[in-house]
Amino acid sequence: MTSSTSVMLLYGGFDGSSETTAAIGHEVVAALEATGLQADWDRDPNRAITVTPLDWRRRLLG
Repeated sequence: MTSSTSVMLLYGGFDGSSETTAAIGHEVVAALEATGLQADWDRDPNRAITVTPLDWRRRLLG
């Protein structure tokens, strides 16, 4: 069984600052895109990064 879906990623720094969180968001988006995944993010450190579309596959048993 397959279905196309999306995953929302939360991220942040240990210092809690918006600047650090935004910098980490940029790094996460760059890493995702470098592997061929599409990342949707409006650069707002208060919003999650959405990775879409993903093709989830259920593992076959047996």
